[in-house]
Order: sequence, then structure tokens, then C-alpha cells
Amino acid sequence: MNDDDGPQGLAARLAGVTRLREAGDLATARDAARAVFADAAAAGADDIALEAGLACYALDLRLGDHVGMLDDGALLRPRLEASGRRRELGDLLRRMVLSACELARFDLALTVAHDSCEAARDQADDRELALSLAALGACFERMGDAWQGERLMSEALEVALRVDEPYVRMVVLNNLCAVCIGRFYRMRGVDDADALAAVERAVEHARAAQAMLPAMPDPLFGVFVDGNLGEALLHAGRLEEAEPLLHEALARSQAQGFHAQTWRITCSIAELEIKHGLLHEALARLDAIGPAAIAARQHATLIRLHQAIYRAARDLGDTFRALRALEAHERLERERATRQLRAQSELFVTRAETDRVRQEALAAREHARRFRDEARRDALTGLANRRDLQEQLPARLVAAAAQQRPVSLAVIDLDHFKRINDRHGHAQGDRVLVSIARLLRDALRQSDVLARVGGEEFVVVLFDTSPAGAFEVLERLRHRVEAHAWEGDAEGLAVTLSVGVAHAPGYDLVPLFERADRALYRAKAEGRNRLVVAEPAGA
Repeated sequence: MNDDDGPQGLAARLAGVTRLREAGDLATARDAARAVFADAAAAGADDIALEAGLACYALDLRLGDHVGMLDDGALLRPRLEASGRRRELGDLLRRMVLSACELARFDLALTVAHDSCEAARDQADDRELALSLAALGACFERMGDAWQGERLMSEALEVALRVDEPYVRMVVLNNLCAVCIGRFYRMRGVDDADALAAVERAVEHARAAQAMLPAMPDPLFGVFVDGNLGEALLHAGRLEEAEPLLHEALARSQAQGFHAQTWRITCSIAELEIKHGLLHEALARLDAIGPAAIAARQHATLIRLHQAIYRAARDLGDTFRALRALEAHERLERERATRQLRAQSELFVTRAETDRVRQEALAAREHARRFRDEARRDALTGLANRRDLQEQLPARLVAAAAQQRPVSLAVIDLDHFKRINDRHGHAQGDRVLVSIARLLRDALRQSDVLARVGGEEFVVVLFDTSPAGAFEVLERLRHRVEAHAWEGDAEGLAVTLSVGVAHAPGYDLVPLFERADRALYRAKAEGRNRLVVAEPAGA
């Protein structure tokens, strides 16, 4: 193994990535981070691979490389899931949503966004839910549904206000600003009043987000917020406010190497120049960023780029170029609309199928649970049966033995039950058994055990009850059954019980049961309708 591939060498290389990033050489830093990730993964150095993957994703974000974000994110996601680092996982999923939207990969964006929202709801985590709803809202805006996007963003803001973290509110407000700007673009020239109202809301949200920037350590946030605010002010007609803000944001974005934001802010400055009549300057600015934005597949930025080129060329009288830009713009819009419909259709079908499978799985589990319960329940009385007694009781007896707690096991038999069946019929005999079960159950505690283990035979196990207390409880049960108004069920019907009881110590189920059973036979031999206590264990 090369020294650079050992734990110390990998850690040193990862530190080198940090130095490159701090020096502003983001592309080289990202290449180095990817190499560390691959080598660490091959060497089984999972902790270093995870940190290198996080570095790749952060550098993709700064470079505006959405293809890289999806590729690196796909490798990083399972490692974050395995590590249990929920916060970093949530951030990654949301960035993947936004990158997929920029690339018009709406199928992937919707799936990941819904996964993120469901995970946040399952965990009852307002922080993650607010950010996930914001990402889902941004997804709908990028697909052209700014109305649904703004609704989801407003819901995200309501949740964010419950979270005592400025970062969460800043992110949601900035995204809400972006969605309102998107609504402006959709409604401009269609409903100008709606468009103007949307852009005024965008300014308001951006101002609120801007107030939180001093608490944000990452300069990327300032570029995002100021760029959005400048764009909103531009379309609100406040050119004097927008111009310095956009130029300052562009300078910071270029200095930090934030390519995606640089392209977006450049489009805004070009639109500002068009408003000032500087048409040649605007076209030159747009031409300068076009090849890079096309190569990076910046779908949303390219729509703005071609629209701005169309307006500048039209105003210059360059009909050929204006038509070419308009055709490119329309092609991108059609592509977005087609992908939107396909993504929503696939998501609907997939989720319908998922819901069906989930319902079938729930039904199967419920059926299995009922089957297990029925296998441990007496069908006639609903009491536990012999199988349940044999499966559940030994563990409770072991626990009682460990603390030498008192336990009494009683075997109860209905006297002359065959005579009842012969004289009154089997249906009446079944009703007697059901009544006995109810009388016994109503007189016992929830912690006591009651089971029907044979035709007319029941078992009662009393925990944490002294032998004298157990004797009193069982005698009360016997008298309760004898005194019941059986005549109301059938003329001449009388029911009594014979009971044999054995007390611990002697906590093994089989010997304890056998001692109680022998005591029961003594009760029957002595004339029935009585309680007999077994000899102590070993006597």
C-alpha cells in the first residue's frame, strides 16, 4: 500500500483539500477530494471517505456543478444514511433536489424532495421539515408551478418560525424570495398586476433574509440573498437600489468561485443594462457566460439567458438573432413542461403503487398478528390457551424466582361439567364456560394470569400475592361462581368449582402445575366444590 493510501496519508491529503479550498482553488480542491474519497473507500477507511464525500459535495455547491452534485451525492448518501448523521443527510438531499431541478431532472427532484419531507415528518423534526418543504417548493417553482411552490414555501415559513435557528428562517425566506421571482417571470406579460405583486413580495422576503446574514459564516449565503434581492429590486423598477447590490454580489461571487450564482447575477445585470438601453453591453455580457452555462446544463439560467438575448436583439433590430434566441427559449420551456408532466405522472403512479404495496404489507402483517393471537387464544372464551401459557409463563416465573417473589398457581375444574352438557345441551355448556371466564377475569388483577387449558379446566397464576392472600382470592372466586344466578340461564342449572393451588418456591412451571393438579384431584376426591392447597415443594 502506498503511504498516501494509509490512514495518516489519507488524512493528510484531506487536510490538503481544505488548504486548496481556502486558497480559492475550488476545482483542484474538488478533484483532490474525489481522489481521497475513492482511495479511502477502497481502503475501507470509512470515516475519511465520509469526510471526503462531504468535501466534494460542498465544493460542487460552490462551483455550481449540479451534475457533480448529483454524482457525488449518490455516492455520499448511503454513507450518511449508515452513519446516522441526519442533519448532513437532510442538507445533501435538499441540495440534490435543487441540482436536479436546475438540470430539469424533475423526476429525481420530486422523489428526493418527498423522501426528505416524509423523513422529517416521521422524525417530528421541525427544522428538517421546514427546509425540506422549502426544497419541495423550489422544485415546483422550477417546474413552472410557482403557485404551488409559493404555497409550500409559505407552509415552510410557518414551520421555520417555530424553530429557534436563524439559518433555517434565512434559507426559507431566501427560497421564498426566489419562488416569488419565478412567479413574476411566469406572469410577466400575462397578468402584470400579479407579476408586480409577486416581485414586491420577493423584495420583502429578501429584506428579511438579508437581516439574518450577519449571523451566517458562509459567504455563499450573502451572494445568494443579495443576488436575489437585486434581481427582485430590478423587476420592481428600483434600478438605483438594484444596480450596486448586483455588482457587489457579482464581485463576491466571482472572487469566491461561485459559478452558478455568477451566471445568474450576470443575467440580472444584463437585464439591468437592457433597461438602461445598453443593448450591446448586455449582449456581450450574456455571450460571455453562455458557453459555460450551456456546458453546465444550467436549465433555469439558460431560460433567462435566451429570454434576455431575445429582448436585447429585438430592441437592436437584429431579427435573426432575436428569433434564434426566442426559439431556444421556447424549446427549453417546452422541455421543462414535458419533464414536469412526466415527473408528476411518474411520481403519482409510483406513489400509488407504493401505497398499494404498503397497504398490502400492512394487511399481511395484521393477518399474521391475528393468526398469532388466535393461535394463543381460546376461541370460545377469548382467554389465553395452553400454548400461550407455556410460552409466556416460564419467563415470568424466572423473573419472580430471581427476586424470590411469591407466586401461586391454581388449577380450576368445573364440577360435573359432563352432566351439565348432557342435561342442558352443549350450547348451554359453552355459555357456562364463557360465563365462568368472565366471572374469573372480572375478579382478577390485570397482572394475574388466566387461561383455559382444557375442556372445563382453567389455570390462574397470582403474582406478588402471599399464600394466605392467594387462598382468600381463590376462595372468593369459588364462592362467586357458586352464588351466580345460574337458574336464569337454564332451569335447575347449578355450577361449582374445585380448585387445587400450589405456592412457590418451586418456580419451574411443570412441577408447580403438577403439584396444583394433584391438589385439584384431592379436592374432587373430598367431595368437590372446595379448595385444596398442595404440599410445599420437596415435602
